[in-house]
Amino acid sequence: MKNINIMAGTSCLRVLRVHWIFFTAIVLAISCKRQEAAIQAEKEMVSTGKPQTELATCCWVSITNQATRKVEVYDPADASWTTPKWSWMPATALSYNATSELPLWDTPTDVKVRNNTVFANTAQVITATSYRLATIARYTGTGTRGQKLWVMGFNDTTRLHAMEILPDGNSVVASAGAAWPQGWIRIYSSSQPSPNHGVNTQYYFISAHAVLWDQTHQVLWALGNELRKYGYNTPRSGGTITNPKLDLLTSYTVLPSAWGHDLAADVNNPDQLYLTTNGGVYIFHISTGTFSDVPGAAQDTFVKAISSQPGQNTLVETKPGAGCTLNNWCTSVVNFYNATNGAAAGSRTVSGAAIYKGKTFDPNYY
Repeated sequence: MKNINIMAGTSCLRVLRVHWIFFTAIVLAISCKRQEAAIQAEKEMVSTGKPQTELATCCWVSITNQATRKVEVYDPADASWTTPKWSWMPATALSYNATSELPLWDTPTDVKVRNNTVFANTAQVITATSYRLATIARYTGTGTRGQKLWVMGFNDTTRLHAMEILPDGNSVVASAGAAWPQGWIRIYSSSQPSPNHGVNTQYYFISAHAVLWDQTHQVLWALGNELRKYGYNTPRSGGTITNPKLDLLTSYTVLPSAWGHDLAADVNNPDQLYLTTNGGVYIFHISTGTFSDVPGAAQDTFVKAISSQPGQNTLVETKPGAGCTLNNWCTSVVNFYNATNGAAAGSRTVSGAAIYKGKTFDPNYY
């Protein structure tokens, strides 16, 4: 765990200040992190009646592994990422159709876990995309983990890159398109029972790559050739839960550099978002509508994924290159950085993996 900040509580911080016993500090830090997780687990058992082993926990990291075609989840506290805490892909045993759905799952591009009880007997769900498939699946609750709750298939020019589920169970998917100037985001009535769960409205958006629900400001952020802020089911949009719609509130048409890739909440500062483009990694300051560079080594080009770790002062990033030859956007390495100064804070390698995105597996909206 060299240099990765996974400590919890003031007792751990005191240990870290004793630099001359560095190894002992690391061991005790891991212990404190586990203790914090156990305390949180107890709270979750009280509130949900479910054991902690069924719940997504901070601060695991999920990867979209295009070599295995799976979503895989790992613990940064583990020095070796050889066995995931959980892995998933659509399967007939999880209620996915072998003819109309499974062939559309090929290169996983995005995954999120969210606290959501809209679907019967669920406490948490995952959303996941491949180029031609978007889905919501059970993560906790009564039933099989990973079981299909909602799915939508697309044609071979769609190139889905991201998905978000809204607190009411409806969802938004982002398509970069197969060629410029294609792309859109589309909002679905996924909260509704079949056949009404396919009602949708599409919004043209060049090279749409990321969507993120902002619970603090009650808006949807979307990133492509620009950054956009949308209202959801506002009076002006005329949307309803059965026919949801978005209302474009603001477009930030000039990014710090061209072509947005990923978007994430700064989980420790509700006035900030993190975003990546071809040219760098940036902080977006919501109250002022301005951008600034992330510091230090965390500032890099062609970063495909960024996220922050709650309470850890740590950023998680993936960029193409290291240890992967399957395609020109993959890597086998997840990198960690200090969020304050951008200093490199370690890495984890999944041997043989083709990671497109590696991100914090955090179930909370911010």
